[in-house]
Amino acid sequence: MLKGAAGTPPVASSPARRASAVYAHFVVTVAFLDTMAQLPILSPFAASLGAGAATLGIILGAYSLVNMIGNVAAGPVIDGAGRRITIAVGMLLAGAALAAYALVRTPGQLLLLRLVHGAGGAVLVPAVFAWMGDRSRDGSVGRSMGYAAASVAVAAMIGPAIGGVGRELLGARPVFLGLGTLLCLTAVSTFFFVRDAAAPRRAYTDYAGPAPVRTRRAAIDVVLAAVLAAVLAALGNRRLRYAYWSVFGLTFAMGVLAYTFPLTMDRAGFSAGHTGAFFSVFSAAAILVLVLPVNRLSDKYGRRPLIVAGSLAVAIALALLPFAHTTVAIAALMALYGTGYGTLFPSACAAVVDQTSAANRGTAFGLFYAAFSLGVTTGPVAAGIAAAVGITAYWLPVGLLIAIRLGLLAADRRRSRQRA
Repeated sequence: MLKGAAGTPPVASSPARRASAVYAHFVVTVAFLDTMAQLPILSPFAASLGAGAATLGIILGAYSLVNMIGNVAAGPVIDGAGRRITIAVGMLLAGAALAAYALVRTPGQLLLLRLVHGAGGAVLVPAVFAWMGDRSRDGSVGRSMGYAAASVAVAAMIGPAIGGVGRELLGARPVFLGLGTLLCLTAVSTFFFVRDAAAPRRAYTDYAGPAPVRTRRAAIDVVLAAVLAAVLAALGNRRLRYAYWSVFGLTFAMGVLAYTFPLTMDRAGFSAGHTGAFFSVFSAAAILVLVLPVNRLSDKYGRRPLIVAGSLAVAIALALLPFAHTTVAIAALMALYGTGYGTLFPSACAAVVDQTSAANRGTAFGLFYAAFSLGVTTGPVAAGIAAAVGITAYWLPVGLLIAIRLGLLAADRRRSRQRA
């Protein structure tokens, strides 16, 4: 059964509650800081090890590939073992791998660590958001998810600056070591400050039956059966599918923008500084939407209207960007894009919380972030293909966002006719 409500944390004193909230958002920021800080330094670092163009692409893509596959498998583990242990283990694994980047001497060693890093992130991110969902109070889930998403946006703003400035002052290796150490120390702190909303399921007896597991093969079969059953149950929920399709469209658009926008700005004669400033406008607009009272609208009017409004804002911004040639016009459209992102993403997260309980929320968020990673991975690839054949890449996410909305609307109408 996937229908459920967000857990309501026990009432605590106001200062204690505020301190707990600050710590929770610190954990979310740290969970995303490593990947954001790598953006300006990983490619040059891999190239300095002797990685060619093809190898460089494999190294960069390895994290996302393992992360996407691992998100699906990690969900039932998060629900079975609990949030505290999975956040700690995922963060320790990611932090240790990142710190070990400082020791590598060959592209092959870096690739191996990227795989380990991706596996850690695959457990960490859905576990963190499942925990944030558990902490949400009834009636304010959208607001809570907005603040959580704002923490991610903060990591996206400060991470590249930390990586870039750190590389200039100290070199890439100390940056990797410092970030990895931060993750490991934060992981240790979670053992003391993260609490599970419900008792974890220590064994998958629901799927294995009453007989004890006596062989390694049987244990593997039990785990696989648990993963498959949990994933199929989540995918069978149409409201969860709505959230998954929506976040896939959003991150596909982000992947296309990340590939296409810097190139179009270069061709238009804008400097790299201008391009960075435009991305900062996007981030600032998203953060404002995420932290201002706008983040309560989905609690008042429902998740779907805000998801549709966010999709529309993103589609309009991308559709008009090819025609924008002045600084003011481009900045305005990037602000509109950020507004759409800040509206859609927390509403989709809140929809996942609405449709789950503490017993299955990890699985649902595992699939959510698998869809997220799939969009991030396929967006740049599709943009590259479009550029190669002479198609304006901005049209791809616009068409996809419209197709997703029409497809989901058609599915709802077909379901309504079947019930009539």
